[in-house]
Amino acid sequence: MTDWDVYWELVSRLSQIGLIIIRAYFLCRLVKPFLAVREERGDGPAQGRAKPFLSAALPGISYTVVMLLAVLYPREVHVIPVYIISTAAAFGTAYYIDRRNAAQKIFLAVVFYLLQWITWGITLVPWRGLYNILVISLGGQHSYLLHFLLYGIMEFFDLALHFFAMALCVRLIHREYHCKMENMTKRDLALALAPLFSVAAGHGIFYFAINAYEKDTGMYIWNHYSSYIVLQAVFMLISFAALLTVIVSYQRIKSGQRKEKEEAVLAEQLREMKRHIAGVEKLYLDIRSLKHDMGNHILTLEKLCEENEEAGKYIVQLKRQVREAVPEMKSGNPVTDVILREKKKEAEEKEIVFAHQFHFPEDTKLSAFDVSVILNNALDNAIEAAGASTDPYISISSCRRRNAFMIEVKNSMAGKRRIEAESGLPVTTKERAGHGIGLVNIRKVAQKYYGDIAIEQEEGSFRLVIMLMV
Repeated sequence: MTDWDVYWELVSRLSQIGLIIIRAYFLCRLVKPFLAVREERGDGPAQGRAKPFLSAALPGISYTVVMLLAVLYPREVHVIPVYIISTAAAFGTAYYIDRRNAAQKIFLAVVFYLLQWITWGITLVPWRGLYNILVISLGGQHSYLLHFLLYGIMEFFDLALHFFAMALCVRLIHREYHCKMENMTKRDLALALAPLFSVAAGHGIFYFAINAYEKDTGMYIWNHYSSYIVLQAVFMLISFAALLTVIVSYQRIKSGQRKEKEEAVLAEQLREMKRHIAGVEKLYLDIRSLKHDMGNHILTLEKLCEENEEAGKYIVQLKRQVREAVPEMKSGNPVTDVILREKKKEAEEKEIVFAHQFHFPEDTKLSAFDVSVILNNALDNAIEAAGASTDPYISISSCRRRNAFMIEVKNSMAGKRRIEAESGLPVTTKERAGHGIGLVNIRKVAQKYYGDIAIEQEEGSFRLVIMLMV
């Protein structure tokens, strides 16, 4: 081997290593939004195991190690098994970091495996065109040194093409895959992988054709049939379009399922509201009865005034009856009174301190029913979170600033919740039907009044602020 052959081999190896690093980087970019890992302690097997930036890098490191071993291995190895093993190692690491949603990680592994072939097939067209112009046509007419320099430039150009192709593909996948923390079932996985296996089979056929032609002739197939790489690139573009179609279809299916779940939860809340309204009606009936009897009680008191001892006992009994008939919650609206009284009772039964400074705004078009949806969902979440903390407490307050009506719910909690980037809502890892819908319904009510919600959290505390324009 001449000195020039050593240099050519060195540039080729560096180019291979650079391509591995680029793919590993975009592998980390691909999986990072899907990993439910936090620095804080909390529930779930992934909590407290790794910091977020490190957890996203570990799958890329696993992929890089396996690929480098294959590149540096002195004997020739088959490319497809190496890609499969390296991809499996990367997503095995991702599953070790975050053991929830295993089906989704299998789907992402198949997606990344296909992305490596798709980007290679697409970038081969511009790379081969420029290579024919610079290296073969121009480089062959000049010195060996110029030929070598042009080859180095082309390898760098190849890395740049792969970088931008991977960046575009990963960005499009993230844009179309909206609900990254939503659980993927085994049935969802089977439906999503069915068309992708056909795409993978097509890639295998193209690779087999390249391999077989090279073994028979000692040359690449595109050296004799230039249209081959164009045909291959078209197939890769169709493959990526099919991949995006699968993701979009899956998201639409899950969106429909979420809407059905939300409607079911809202229907349950409607039934709950009817029960509350019945409680309010009973409350008003008791108050009307008390007012009706008040005249008789006053007449009786007048007659008993001559006997001070009996009058005193009667007054004490009357006060007790009034306290039982009139609720201790005075929020300015009978519906919210009933809700606050019941939630306070539920919290105190669980030994949670409940503080209330909520007042329903007067002279507004704000619906008591809409406010009841907010209070029920917010306080249910607060009671559940506070019940798992060491010093449980809940406080609810409200204020009005001109046309803005603000509701604030604060509660204690264990650790912190991870916030999903797309929705801005906490990620739920629980599979119970209807779980995780409460904040969605609160936001819908807020947006109905041209407002929104804001979430703030610190270690051990959670704060929800709802703004309504009234």
